[in-house]
Amino acid sequence: MIDLKVFPNIDPLSWDEFRKQYGTRSIALDGFVNEGPCWDSELIAANFNHHEGVDRLMTRATCAQVVIALRQGFIERFEEEGTVNATAYVNDCDEDVCLSVFALKHHYLIDRSVMSPLLNRLISMEDHMDTTAGAYPYPKDLPVLRELNWIFRPYRVFRQNGGLIRRNAGEFYSIISDVSHRILAHLTGKGEESDLDLRYKLYSNQRRWSMVIEEGLNAKTGMFSDGIKAYLSFRPSVENRYAYTIGRMSKFIDFDVERIIQELNKHDDAKWGGGDTIGGSNRAKGSKLSPDEVIEIVNSCLN
Repeated sequence: MIDLKVFPNIDPLSWDEFRKQYGTRSIALDGFVNEGPCWDSELIAANFNHHEGVDRLMTRATCAQVVIALRQGFIERFEEEGTVNATAYVNDCDEDVCLSVFALKHHYLIDRSVMSPLLNRLISMEDHMDTTAGAYPYPKDLPVLRELNWIFRPYRVFRQNGGLIRRNAGEFYSIISDVSHRILAHLTGKGEESDLDLRYKLYSNQRRWSMVIEEGLNAKTGMFSDGIKAYLSFRPSVENRYAYTIGRMSKFIDFDVERIIQELNKHDDAKWGGGDTIGGSNRAKGSKLSPDEVIEIVNSCLN
């Protein structure tokens, strides 16, 4: 059995901290540990992550890392007397987390002998989309995107309506469960489709990047389709705090995300995190910085 623990209100841990706190037969997913992929063969502990400590464009998304590991005998290390016994830890409920959890809990579907073309396509597309923070150049009218939009709609609606800001573990767990049910429905031919909503509002258009407010559930697809290659998006949070995402289409775009995050951390009271193409304000605490303050700080890094 794969037990799932959802802790949205704790800051990401180091690999050493994770092993000390959670010990044997533990699996950290997608930013719960703020380091690159790790494996401890003595504790039987793993970290799957493509955010911190990696070249994001050259690193598979967390769900793809999990699937490759499962097909290379990973789950066998967690077996006790023929029964799988492991605990997975997450601090988010996004598409990559949902698909990673689904793969672990349904590891018998990932086995080489029962490979599903639909599952392989889903993993591959999510890998492309999450690795590039939604900037992979799929045509926005590609029919399969409507299928993915239906699968991940519970998370996207939850995020758009401010659910992430509440950091409620029960709500996060419910989103992961709802998306998992939709993935299974999709794989068994019972899935549906949902139209994409590409709307976004331009808050400020800077010389090399844009500040936007994501209005539609698929705003990033709309942004990149319109030629925005570097951006900061934000959502108002509670108690005059904000939730920010910073990103660029790829590391080939001249917009140094890591340097900007370092500079923002000098001015904020909660640490931002991320990699070389995408990052954001503290998942648990948000940011005290206003959009105009962030614009000023970002531009100071680009001059």
